[in-house]
Amino acid sequence: MTSIVLIPAKYTGKIVVPKNIVDKLPNKLMLFSSVQFLNQLPDIEKQLEAHGKTIIMTKSKNFLYDGMISEKGQLLGCNMETFDAHNSIHDGKEFDAFLCIGDGVFHPQALLVNNKKDVYCYDPKINKLKILEKEMYDAIQKRSKGALLKFLTSKNIGILVTTKRGQNSSKRADRLRDNIVKKWSDKQVFIFYCNELNFQELENFNFVDIYVNSACSRIGHDDTTRSPKPIINIADVENILKE
Repeated sequence: MTSIVLIPAKYTGKIVVPKNIVDKLPNKLMLFSSVQFLNQLPDIEKQLEAHGKTIIMTKSKNFLYDGMISEKGQLLGCNMETFDAHNSIHDGKEFDAFLCIGDGVFHPQALLVNNKKDVYCYDPKINKLKILEKEMYDAIQKRSKGALLKFLTSKNIGILVTTKRGQNSSKRADRLRDNIVKKWSDKQVFIFYCNELNFQELENFNFVDIYVNSACSRIGHDDTTRSPKPIINIADVENILKE
């Protein structure tokens, strides 16, 4: 097997959050960044505290990679954890909003999947602040509930499995197939393997009523409009089976 070495590329510029940006932020913040800016978070934390802000920094679960814990303050696109009073990782501390240091919104959008809080995104490269409003959470939850109802009424289920290293969940898909047919005898389950998911290719399987995504969980949220049929994430179906 070919060895793969992952080397994080660090942003070398000095990040100083201007006062006019700090003044727009709520008082209690949970601070995150993408890996490029991770090494500067301790200094950013001090800057914000000097302006009277209360900062929480925490580790988070990486649900894709068997529940591994990320670096403190590191945000991945698949980190869709719920940060509330029941979250033991950050001791259930209260906060007003998230602050993410980075140069895009892909990573911060993950926080809105399971958290109804505004996400403030500060891009230090262009010195701009963008707010992802908590109302996006309601839209995400509405889509998820719709996919759940579609799954319950569907007869033909397709499970999408990628062969990519780090995202392959073939054993998990096999277990899910067995559990579905065990609980619902009227459902048929088909497993589709691919390296690169091509949504146009899915049109060839028009007998499928809904797809269960077992690859990157963001597919079940970001790419639903690209699929010819509804998509639900594997974790959501597993939760149904527990009931």
